[in-house]
Amino acid sequence: MDWNKVALAVAATVAAGLTTAAGAASADVPPPVSGRTLTVGPGGQYSTVQAAADAARPGDNVRIAPGVHTGGLSIRTSGSPGKYITFYSEGGTAVVKGRGGSKGLLALGNHSWLRFHNLTFAGSRGFGAYADGGHDLVFENFGIDGSQDGGLVLLNTSNVLVDGCEIKGTNAEGTSADHEALSLGHGTRDAEVRNCRVHDNGEEGIDVKYTENARISIHDNVSSNNRGPNIYVDSASDVQVYNNVVSGAKGETKAGIALAVEDWSETRELDNVKVYNNVSYGNAQAGLSIWVESSGTLSNVHIVNNTFYGNKKGAISFDGDEYAGVNILRNNIFAEGPAANTGFVSDHNVTGDPGFADPRAGDFHLTAAAAKAIDKGSAAYAPAFDRDNNPRPACAGHDIGAYEYKEGR
Repeated sequence: MDWNKVALAVAATVAAGLTTAAGAASADVPPPVSGRTLTVGPGGQYSTVQAAADAARPGDNVRIAPGVHTGGLSIRTSGSPGKYITFYSEGGTAVVKGRGGSKGLLALGNHSWLRFHNLTFAGSRGFGAYADGGHDLVFENFGIDGSQDGGLVLLNTSNVLVDGCEIKGTNAEGTSADHEALSLGHGTRDAEVRNCRVHDNGEEGIDVKYTENARISIHDNVSSNNRGPNIYVDSASDVQVYNNVVSGAKGETKAGIALAVEDWSETRELDNVKVYNNVSYGNAQAGLSIWVESSGTLSNVHIVNNTFYGNKKGAISFDGDEYAGVNILRNNIFAEGPAANTGFVSDHNVTGDPGFADPRAGDFHLTAAAAKAIDKGSAAYAPAFDRDNNPRPACAGHDIGAYEYKEGR
């Protein structure tokens, strides 16, 4: 099975137009009505992106012509409440190339009220984009294409939206690289990552780490063919991971999704993490792994209505025995075989292929033949929607797995 080709096909399907459970992605396309528009490129007011950025003030828009621009971008001015400084391209993607470094090819520092739309930052010898301490940051149709260290790294930030991004080819230094393809860490809170493709990176894909009361949601993304894990939550609390497709984690010890407490953590706790409506398949280790590096506690972990298939080390790998609170395994499809742990309440799960539409093509919708999954789930702790954002239940009862069966599909 070439899971890489399957993942690309799934990514194309997702990119064709997902909406979230909360509604469609923002239709607000730059530039905003107010503020000046500063132009960059042939015939523009400025020859470089940096020159336009240095001239921009709160509420201004920097329109960057499609094509390649060299030199990088260092942000030196913040917007203000209700007055973002918006950097955008229209009629095509603007690609900013340069050496980058420890501050990032896109160096945001601790600046705030910034928006980036239809831009890609490529080829950094350090980080692709790096922020530490800013807030009210928006990245839409945003890309990182190649970096030696992490791709989009957001530390100690808040009120962040990452929507429709593509991050690939980061962490070229492998395990010696700093941070991950998309890192939300060290105090980042109130962040949402949705509708993104994070693939073919040299370390973790999407990583949430070292933050209590994070209030972070990771949803409707495709994360594939990273060294892995494709999605990672480490020593954080109040995190939701849902409606994602993860596949092809390459490292032998790397799962599709991983929940962990590493020794870097000061709290040694992972708490209130919800994992639901995800599809995890074709990973080198398990579909989902739970592990503690040396000591730590995992509590109130809910793993509900997920589909696991074709993962080499089983659906779930348990490597941690310090559990607290109410931990739940419910309404999951474990196609690889049973998965259970005494630290979890486990019920309404099914094993094997219950009747998938076309698993070899990455289609894990239920067919009419999936009698042991259709209407056999529990409503307790079940999400109100499925991976297609269709309501649950569709018929007499909740279905098991990431998808509700839709008659006539």
